[in-house]
Amino acid sequence: MLRKLGAFAFVIAALGCSKPSEARADNGAAAPANVGAEKKTPGTRAEGQGFIVEVTPPASSAVGAAATAKVVLKPTGGYHVNKEFPTALTVAPPAGVELKKAKQLPADAAKFDDDGAIFDVAFTAKDAGDKRFEATFKFAVCTAESCDPKSEKLAWTVAVK
Repeated sequence: MLRKLGAFAFVIAALGCSKPSEARADNGAAAPANVGAEKKTPGTRAEGQGFIVEVTPPASSAVGAAATAKVVLKPTGGYHVNKEFPTALTVAPPAGVELKKAKQLPADAAKFDDDGAIFDVAFTAKDAGDKRFEATFKFAVCTAESCDPKSEKLAWTVAVK
């Protein structure tokens, strides 16, 4: 009897262990998870169930001057920031721009608590022109009943004079 229960538990566990990045098509073959999902264009704002992320870039910057963009995470609708999740903001600078730190963790945040997070993206541009930054922000927001990990793509442009 125990062998049958053990085999049954193994089968159930195996069925529930498909990768979240895969969805099954009708023929049983793996299909990309974003099939049928709308593609979001990265921008200065990302919003979903339980959160809003907003980027506030400087209106402009001068060549050789230090400048800062702010990335702010605000939980909404009864959610809070999961402080145990391996939160990370990874910024890819455009050519001609030096970042103070490309990958920031909670210890690097200006604020990181249940009520939200603020990351300062400090940079210095070496030459003039419109500089487009791209970033990936990984975090989790939770309620008492569930926790939802997120990965949001962000992008913003700064005019450097």
